[in-house]
Amino acid sequence: MNSLYSTPQVALTGAVEPSSVMNERQTELASFWRMLVRRRMTVLKIFVGFVVLVLVGTLLWPKQYTSTIKVIAGNSNGPGSPADQSTDLPVLNAMLIASGTQTSETYAELFKETPVSEKVIQQLHLETGPSTLLNHVNVQPVTNTNILTVSVTWADREKSAAIANAFGQAIVDRQRDLVSSQANAAITSLKQQLPEAQSRMNAAQNKLASFEAQHRIANIDEQTQSTISSMAQLDSKIGQVQADQRQAAAQLASTQAQLSGISPTITGNTTVSENPVVAQMQQQLTQVEVQLQQAEQQYTDQHPTVIALKQQQAQLQAAIAKQQQTVVSGESKVPNPIYQQLAQSAATYRSQMASDGAQITELQKQRKDMEPALAALPEQTAELANLQRDAKASEDVYTALQQKYVNAQVASETALSDVTITQPATAADAQVRPSLLINLLIAIVLGAVLGVTGALLLDYFDNSIRDEREVEEELALPQLGTIPLVQLRNGEPIVPWVKALALESFLQLVTNIKYATDQPLRSLAVLSPMQGDGKSTTALNIALALNEMEGKVLLVDADLRRPSLHAKLRISNERGLSDVLVGRASIESAIQVDEKSRLAVMTSGTAAPNPIKLLESQNFDRLLEKLYEQYETVVFDAAALVGNVDSAVLARRVTGTVLVVSQGSTDLREASTAMRRLSRMGVRNVLGFVLNRVEARRADYSPYGNDAPQLYSDDAPIVATPQ
Repeated sequence: MNSLYSTPQVALTGAVEPSSVMNERQTELASFWRMLVRRRMTVLKIFVGFVVLVLVGTLLWPKQYTSTIKVIAGNSNGPGSPADQSTDLPVLNAMLIASGTQTSETYAELFKETPVSEKVIQQLHLETGPSTLLNHVNVQPVTNTNILTVSVTWADREKSAAIANAFGQAIVDRQRDLVSSQANAAITSLKQQLPEAQSRMNAAQNKLASFEAQHRIANIDEQTQSTISSMAQLDSKIGQVQADQRQAAAQLASTQAQLSGISPTITGNTTVSENPVVAQMQQQLTQVEVQLQQAEQQYTDQHPTVIALKQQQAQLQAAIAKQQQTVVSGESKVPNPIYQQLAQSAATYRSQMASDGAQITELQKQRKDMEPALAALPEQTAELANLQRDAKASEDVYTALQQKYVNAQVASETALSDVTITQPATAADAQVRPSLLINLLIAIVLGAVLGVTGALLLDYFDNSIRDEREVEEELALPQLGTIPLVQLRNGEPIVPWVKALALESFLQLVTNIKYATDQPLRSLAVLSPMQGDGKSTTALNIALALNEMEGKVLLVDADLRRPSLHAKLRISNERGLSDVLVGRASIESAIQVDEKSRLAVMTSGTAAPNPIKLLESQNFDRLLEKLYEQYETVVFDAAALVGNVDSAVLARRVTGTVLVVSQGSTDLREASTAMRRLSRMGVRNVLGFVLNRVEARRADYSPYGNDAPQLYSDDAPIVATPQ
């Protein structure tokens, strides 16, 4: 079964000469260049419009500024080395171990935790939520390094840099806080216990000093002293264990608070591989391109095989462009080492609290067993022993708490983070989007592509005549001449030299018409496929040129449906061709002479209800014979071919026929239909075509003298003057 992208099995047979292929390609390039020249205004308008649109859009589009910081995350000593290090803080130990095993992607996930964004919001007083802020932040690991780039996109340049720096500092503080939080919890607990312990120690020492001063007893025997010392040690131990138990409870509460804000798992390694669908399409595209190269060597670009292969190539290229080039083939979730260490620390604190409770119970039992020995001592000795024991126990407890406070304070102040900012963000270095320069360069390239594409599409869907080559290929007629477009302003040509160029064109056209037939040109019918192609103006100027060159020329308006010659020459149309054919007027009375050009003209005359019947009548044949006796050449301005057959009837009776088509307005299909209609009507005397309203070129200009004939444009006559 053939899939959408399967390669067609094409039999490549036959051979084409390399020179022929080269000539065809040169012809195509020349045709493409002519199209660009012809549609240059379209290309220019699309290009300028697109560039202006992009520039205006860039200027009006809200600016976005992206500031970037770079940080180093983890230990740089290499994997494995941190595992051998150890501290008294469990979280710091976890981070040291994780820095040797975690990837940069893992740190990127840790940096996107909610507490980090909350701290940035509080610090900069941002009116946004944590999730919304994270949408403006992009953390991108640098492959095979411990470096990460943290980018922040914001509508304000200064704010973008401030958020990026605050975000980086918040990340550093977040890692440091994880380490120092346990020490801070211990400090808080010890601050509450130290004043109470100091107060108890001072009270015990004051009681002992007061008793000794009152009873003048300072020493007791060695055995009693040993008993008192043992009791004091038990009391001191009980106090220390109780302090440890309270400290463990405070650290347990801090650890549980940290656990609530940390995810148990994080993303480990992400495996990215090439999209297998793209690889398969690339292989199919290679096969199609090989076959296309072979086909282009043997066939032209219009051959169905070449067209089919190009279409399939375009389909594959479009499908490949829509596909993702890479896909995530695997993503591993690994336990969060910090979460695990915190959970282990919480379990340790619970175990320590249970152990301290059991130890306190055992110590209190031992103390209770020693109380009878103290009770057996003399009253003053026993009281002195108790006071000494209380003083020593309270002093030991205070000393132990003070040492723990100093150790916790040192740990809190020396807590380190495994994240270091190496490159802070500055407002001056922020990247602006959209960039005016980049968008301008892109707009220039895309504008040129769109301009050429638009010209190609317009040229493809526009079926109007573009140049003489198309007419020659479609109608199989020779070109007799090209007439430039003469544009007037206040009765005068906008470009003066175009008038002389038009005069030269009509003289050349008349010469070509005379040499286009072997027999004498006694009569000529000028017709066009559609109304408005300029046939009447062309017929008038042909008659003027013939009259100037040879004399004895008659111009007849044979368009009995929509006559126009009398309006162009500003003469009467009271009597004319129709009146002569029906016998209401003689030939002499129907012919008028233009005062300026001295050209003999027969207008159309009274409107006729059935022009075809008049043109097919024997009266028309007799009229033509009489006109041949009086004039060398009779030029007929015939009706347009679309919608009637008047011109075809007339063309069968004259010596030659000229087809007038207009560049940029005559539909090539209508012109082809007109030629088929002439052929079906038996017209075989079409001499060729005239391409009217061609854009004038200065290089084709050559001056005329004072004896140049009068020239008529589509709007008004133009009298030639020396150039």
